[in-house]
Amino acid sequence: MKNTHFYIIVLLSLLIVTASCTKFTDGINEDPNSFSDAPGPLLIGQANLTTVKIFSSQASRISGIWTDQFTGSDRQYIPLNDYTTTAGDYDDDWSDVYAGGLAQARLAELDAIKTGDALLEGVSLIIQGILIGETASIWGDVPWTEALQSLDIPNPKYDSQASVLDAAQGLLSDGISKVGGATVSDFYGAPVFVANDAGNDATWKEVANSMKARYYLVAKDYANALIYANMGISSPSGDFLSAHAEETGAKNLYYQFCKEQREGYLTATGSHLNKLVNGLTPRVLATPGEAQRALVYFDGDNLNTNTGGFFAIDASFPIISYFETKLIQAEAAHRTGGDALTPFNEVRAALATLYSGDFPASTSSGAVLLNEILEEKYITLIGSNQVFHDVRRTNNLIGVPIKNTSAGNTTIPQRFLYPQSEVNANANFPGFVDLFEPTPVNQ
Repeated sequence: MKNTHFYIIVLLSLLIVTASCTKFTDGINEDPNSFSDAPGPLLIGQANLTTVKIFSSQASRISGIWTDQFTGSDRQYIPLNDYTTTAGDYDDDWSDVYAGGLAQARLAELDAIKTGDALLEGVSLIIQGILIGETASIWGDVPWTEALQSLDIPNPKYDSQASVLDAAQGLLSDGISKVGGATVSDFYGAPVFVANDAGNDATWKEVANSMKARYYLVAKDYANALIYANMGISSPSGDFLSAHAEETGAKNLYYQFCKEQREGYLTATGSHLNKLVNGLTPRVLATPGEAQRALVYFDGDNLNTNTGGFFAIDASFPIISYFETKLIQAEAAHRTGGDALTPFNEVRAALATLYSGDFPASTSSGAVLLNEILEEKYITLIGSNQVFHDVRRTNNLIGVPIKNTSAGNTTIPQRFLYPQSEVNANANFPGFVDLFEPTPVNQ
């Protein structure tokens, strides 16, 4: 399952194919933790590519298997489906985050300060906030204050999950203060983000506010999650999307995995999500429109990689969306005594338009409404790491089935294992933490 070199080639090829004269990877120092003479705009492109990978590649697939959106059906994915995994399975994602993403974004930030490019500085800060926020959400305690300094600090200490999530919030806030109303596609986002979606007008400010809402939700700070969701992505045209195309190297990463690399490994055979959208398992809120959505998500028991499918060769993938933002708003409002029904029904109306189906409005309240919100998010955010975060944060309130109970499993995994590379190389590695040990914010 170690596809580091393949994915680096794939992601770099995406830029070569779609970026015309711009090649973000030209001139990057081979040591990502050392200073580079590459211009900041090229460095941020590499960090952007890493962001796409973290949200729609291996981490996304594992999250989807463990939350029973997908099924591991062949070879190495069969044990993953039973929650059997080893530390080496996470070397690639860890390296991608720190070396391919955070280090490049930090270098871009430093270059932006040197050249007086406040907008690039802001984008670099936002990308750092996204990456370190997601890393802490997945693993718990992780290196941050001593990270990215391999020459001076080769063995970075691990900071607490709560403090790293706070640091992510600071980075995102600092970034927001510098980007103004800049659009993602026009300022340091294209061609990695939103480039193949005509009419997309995502702005860095709204994206960053939605990300703040996301990571306040992870931290169970529902009051702040509501505040920033209200300032986040305000329409479906403002979604923060990875851009994909049919050209070699630019293809949707799920498509590449399911059709070109490991066909048959990842399916939806018997998955909870497949049953929900196909009517085999009743929804909390009856939704006739699921029949239309099911056809977009799945092709029988396979992920739909056909033209028009959610995982088609040229299908963009949501990194954070209007739907997620509004569903955060709904849950956070519910938990703080506000109006949860209005944002939830706005999502239902938008889904009805998107899928040309019947997504009736809710009239529920109390615990029933909370379950409706969480179940809708589980279904709507197919393939998203955030479903993994939600199920753990809520102690599996929506009742995602536990796999391999015959082996004694009583809960889904609560974290990714720390990578073997940290076990081998970091003297400050905190020691083995069990797969089923909740991260600190969920204890």
